[in-house]
Amino acid sequence: MLLARIKQLRNELNVQQRQIAYAIGVDEPMYSRIERGIRPFRDEYIAPIADILHVKEEELRSLWTADKIINVTKDEPLLVAQRALRLANSEIRTNLHE
Repeated sequence: MLLARIKQLRNELNVQQRQIAYAIGVDEPMYSRIERGIRPFRDEYIAPIADILHVKEEELRSLWTADKIINVTKDEPLLVAQRALRLANSEIRTNLHE
């Protein structure tokens, strides 16, 4: 989700991979591997990429978090994954009120 959104925004804004690579401190071939999902995407990439692509950091962080959740639940049966998401949502809401 996150990588597809970054690529979409990058193409819409005509931002080159080398520009993002420079902003996050990697070379262009490494960034290409990150964008294709071959290399891991790191938390510290979110802010500079959001800045370059003129999008809220919260949008990219939400997509990144959703990707992590999908990765953790992808091998679980659908009902187990859905129940886990409901339980996690309940726990998140509880922790926000403490």
